[in-house]
Order: sequence, then structure tokens, then C-alpha cells
Amino acid sequence: MAFKTRRLAMVPGLAAACAVAALVACEQRREALRLADLSTTERLYVERFVTLERARAVALADPDRGDALLDSLGRAWGDSALEWTLNTLPRQPRRVAAVFNLLGRGLAAEADSLAQSPLPRRLRAPLPEPPL
Repeated sequence: MAFKTRRLAMVPGLAAACAVAALVACEQRREALRLADLSTTERLYVERFVTLERARAVALADPDRGDALLDSLGRAWGDSALEWTLNTLPRQPRRVAAVFNLLGRGLAAEADSLAQSPLPRRLRAPLPEPPL
């Protein structure tokens, strides 16, 4: 009998959790950014992240070439890359979430090409406009 009572007591909690999850999903869809919506520093952050993922894909397919690419990126971006990154991200939590949502959608749009065509020349390819 106690088990049934506990199970019934969980139903409103689960319903509330589902409602909150649905609201968050709707909120994220409403605030979905496009590349044109990014500030200059946000766009540079997204470009660097995608470039790094492309270089990592090359490193998995061809370790020697990939290591050279990653070393080259490290030299180009310098030792202050982490500090720069932290200072350029927006301060508003919703904006940060929206930028990372865009980044995730962009990487998902590139997933096939990262896996099937990890070529060094792709590092300079334009960013794909991710679907909403």
C-alpha cells in the first residue's frame, strides 16, 4: 500500500518536471540564434571552436598532420586563448546558452563532413548556417 501511495505522490512531481522541460525547450527554440545574430567576439569564438573541432577530426584520421595543425593553431592563437575566450563570452546566462545552442547545432550540421571528410583544407571552410 505504501508503494502505491509513493508512486501516486510522484505523479505530480513528474508532471511538473515535464512541464518545466517543455517550457525550457520552447524558450530555447524562441531564442535560437543565427550566425548573423552573433556579435563579433561571439562569432570569433564559434569560428575558433568549429576550427578546433575540424582540426581534431583531422588528427583522428591522420595523427601526424593533425598534430601539426593543432600545434599551428596553438601558436596562432597564443597562450592567452583561454583568458581571451573567458573574457569575450557574454555575461548573460541566456545569451551564453543561446550561443552554445547555436554552436551545438552547427557542429551537428557538420557531423557528417567531420567524420567522412576530415581534410586540412576544411579548416578554412565557412561556418554552416545551422538549422533552427
